[in-house]
Amino acid sequence: MRKKETPFVPQNGEDFTAEWFTDCLQEQFGAAVLEVNREIIGTGIGFIGEIHRCHLFWDAERPDLPESVIVKVPSKIPSNRALGEGLQLYERETISYRELGNTMGLPMPKMFFSAMDDDPIPWLDRVIDFLFTSLPIGAVNWITVQFLRVTAKNPRLRRHLLIIEDITDARPPSQVAGGSLDDAIIALTTLAKFHAAHWMREESMDISSRIWPLDRLPKVWQANYRRNRNEFLHRFRELVGSEKIRQLDQAQVDMPNLLRPLGEAPWTLLHGDYRLDNIMYRPDGSLVIIDYQMLSKGRPGWDAAYFITTALNPEHKIEEDRLLQHYHQVLCASGVSDYPYIMFLEDVRLTKLLLAHRLVGGRDSFETELQDNDETFVDLLVKRVVGWIE
Repeated sequence: MRKKETPFVPQNGEDFTAEWFTDCLQEQFGAAVLEVNREIIGTGIGFIGEIHRCHLFWDAERPDLPESVIVKVPSKIPSNRALGEGLQLYERETISYRELGNTMGLPMPKMFFSAMDDDPIPWLDRVIDFLFTSLPIGAVNWITVQFLRVTAKNPRLRRHLLIIEDITDARPPSQVAGGSLDDAIIALTTLAKFHAAHWMREESMDISSRIWPLDRLPKVWQANYRRNRNEFLHRFRELVGSEKIRQLDQAQVDMPNLLRPLGEAPWTLLHGDYRLDNIMYRPDGSLVIIDYQMLSKGRPGWDAAYFITTALNPEHKIEEDRLLQHYHQVLCASGVSDYPYIMFLEDVRLTKLLLAHRLVGGRDSFETELQDNDETFVDLLVKRVVGWIE
């Protein structure tokens, strides 16, 4: 039997040709692409993938033909790519657009085309779950480091590609500058309605085994913290302060118990990376939310606290109660009746501590996780996240 030919899934910008776009889009739009002008708008330090804006010139003039689209492919930087593969970020985002695009409950860009290779080792998650649950923290740390090293050197990684709508009329707020309280209210309103739409909804979780619960593999959190603590404190000890360090070290000891309630009922679908860099504000006041690589399952206090601590400076603490009450009121008005405010506040408190702990644990991934390698921004993010610990 003749082996089925593998479809072309370009991973390099120079391969996003007019002919290739026509192959992808002509059936959908009934027109051919004659020319493509491409610009890279996201790559290198701080990006798990490469983001290309492609300006399309068609053989027809119709208002429904997009003048430009966004093409997302994995990063070419080995360490970034290894992290993206290890956390299944590329696959999770593609599945999000394919399976939840019409029912996500968040305003998201339209998807025009997607492609990815089949997972060659779909059983690996079960092995990882077993090893990272059974082995001591030191062994978990060793396996994590070796896995990322091997993945970074693998020349035959899975191919992933997304073509999505280019949102050209929206304002992207600055993660560095921080957001305004008005922007925060709008973002939290949208977030609460999203959480309510997926409240205890098994169908949302069943689309993929890659939607992991928040309390999955606490030893990985502990291993990362152990590996990075000394280097983090060498740089940030004065900024963090001795009392906050004591709290973080205690969180390291208590990690399984701290994470457990955030993965228990009542749960919902979480965006997982709900921050200003992933929120775009349109002139009419509506939002568009991007980047669905970190979808997960857990208590909604995680997303709410993640947004507040990364978007707003600690000086906004005086407004925190108003913001949290607003979120909770919208959640309840949208049909949620089994998540009392006191439970929500405790989940927010836990999340603040866990986010700071994760920031320490991600010290060796700063070049990957942050949007800018500028030292001032790294200091700012640490100050912002750690400053929200109570």
